[in-house]
Amino acid sequence: NSANPNPEGFELAQNVSKGDLIHKPKKLYINHYQLSIDSYLYPMNIKKHIPNFITILNLVCGVFAILFFSESLSVKGNGGCTGDSPSQLITIGVTLILIATVLDFLDGFAARLLKVQSEIGAQLDSLADMVTFGVAPGVLFLAFTNTINLSFNLKALGLIFIIIPVFSALRLAKFNVDTEQTNYFKGLATPANAIFWIGIFFFTETIKNTGFISNNVYYFLLIFLAIAMSLLMTSNLRMFSLKLKNLKFEGDNIYRVILILGAVILTITFGLFTNILASIPFIILLYILLSIHYHYTTRKTI
Repeated sequence: NSANPNPEGFELAQNVSKGDLIHKPKKLYINHYQLSIDSYLYPMNIKKHIPNFITILNLVCGVFAILFFSESLSVKGNGGCTGDSPSQLITIGVTLILIATVLDFLDGFAARLLKVQSEIGAQLDSLADMVTFGVAPGVLFLAFTNTINLSFNLKALGLIFIIIPVFSALRLAKFNVDTEQTNYFKGLATPANAIFWIGIFFFTETIKNTGFISNNVYYFLLIFLAIAMSLLMTSNLRMFSLKLKNLKFEGDNIYRVILILGAVILTITFGLFTNILASIPFIILLYILLSIHYHYTTRKTI
């Protein structure tokens, strides 16, 4: 069609002239297909998929974590699909979430290192986070509270787990449209919330049936924490980022140093007397307390 020499909207290759569109169409198609093949085989194009592949691994870990948590709900004693007890199945699941947390850091790091940040990568990361750090922690809450022996039939209250994925979705949606969250976060990030519940699981395993606290009281405390942490995710509380821009002991770095020192002390203390992973929720609570101070001392400068 001479009126529209480029009806398919293909960009011309360097060695294809406009006249070739009319007189040598096969040359156009050959070059078009060659360009398509090169786009898959040329290393410069392959590297842009590396961060997305890491993100997908994050998603896979989240899905399998949910499967292990769900399996633990149907197991009494031993006899799950792997022959493990509920606590063992949950431990496998939380291990997968911890691996996913590392992957969540690596995908962004790889994208910046390779200079291949993209909008689809950002959207894929958000969707993977919803599964791994939204749905999975909710099912984790349901799974490990189901292992607590109660004197009354309070298991129905465990359905409060649904607010964790719901508020995680709201948090992620809010983050995706907020242009201010570059140097700090508004509300608790979903990975931090997921890590908090992993720590609570190990803390629960440490004190369960020890008489340290009544199981019924502890169960209600967990429900309160689920509500409080969910609301915190969607709050406007400014929480300092852990990304270092320089090594000067000033500004946000002061909060980071205090958090690191506190985390080291808590980790050593719990490592000596109980389970080192049981220190995680207390580190997150320290982060929240420091962020409250950060919020009120920086509200006039940000």
